[in-house]
Amino acid sequence: MFKAIVMDMDGTLLNSSNHIPEKTKDLLMKLQRQGVKIILASGRSYMRLLSYGKELELEKYGGYFIEVDGIAIYDLKNQKRDVLKRFKPEDIREVYAYIMKLECEVQAVFDDGLYAYFPESILNIKKEMRRNGQYPEDFPWTAGPWGWLEDMSKGYPDIHYIQSENDLDREYNKVQCMQEEKRLAQIYKELMDVYGNQFELFRTCPRQVEILPKGYNKGKTLKRIMDRNGWNREDVIAFGDGENDVSLFDYVEASYAMGNAAAYVKERAKYITDTNDHEGIYQALIKEIEKGLGN
Repeated sequence: MFKAIVMDMDGTLLNSSNHIPEKTKDLLMKLQRQGVKIILASGRSYMRLLSYGKELELEKYGGYFIEVDGIAIYDLKNQKRDVLKRFKPEDIREVYAYIMKLECEVQAVFDDGLYAYFPESILNIKKEMRRNGQYPEDFPWTAGPWGWLEDMSKGYPDIHYIQSENDLDREYNKVQCMQEEKRLAQIYKELMDVYGNQFELFRTCPRQVEILPKGYNKGKTLKRIMDRNGWNREDVIAFGDGENDVSLFDYVEASYAMGNAAAYVKERAKYITDTNDHEGIYQALIKEIEKGLGN
């Protein structure tokens, strides 16, 4: 029987409405009562994970967060956070300035806020959306993984809009950029060519690329948690849908790509389950439980 389950959030544990599906949640709670540990591995910081940790009662059952694609570990039972790496402003000014010229939105993200830049062409798109939509006056101007206007203020209340890379003045967890899918694929290739040896770059969803410190990813940080708990690769099941989830698969025997995952992710996983909107995690866990009962 497995001892831990590690899951990406967006596109994996969460459905398209940003909720944990009912059957999946019920089964995860049952497994926790039996001693299985839950690890939420996300590009989000703990500020944007705490509500889901509370929903799953991870503090009670000894769960973990792998934050910001692997740069931090949050032990919920002991309320202990280990930050493994952050960017200094001078580490990212060059790449931030480079992205500013690529006609996309770029954000430098810290625990509870971000510094965002977008060119006039994107500002005009946002203005048109606000004119045509039912957006309150105080709705943020930030883009998110799924659209040009997404309210990031709940997890990132401290939002700054800047016009120069010289405005970056603190430590950051990551840099991320957003653009429509086709153009973003070109931007990702260009960034890999120019900065692939300097940073970790992941296309986390069709319209977002994330840039992390070199040498840090979800998989390596999962290995730290596994070593801490004495777990082997057979003890952990991993689920993901994005390129930043593939590193998790390197450290476990049972790796599952979601049915909505990109082709590259499916190629790297041992198994493929249903989509995040059709209880993919629930279906896979039932199969794993049945396998264990058969052994």
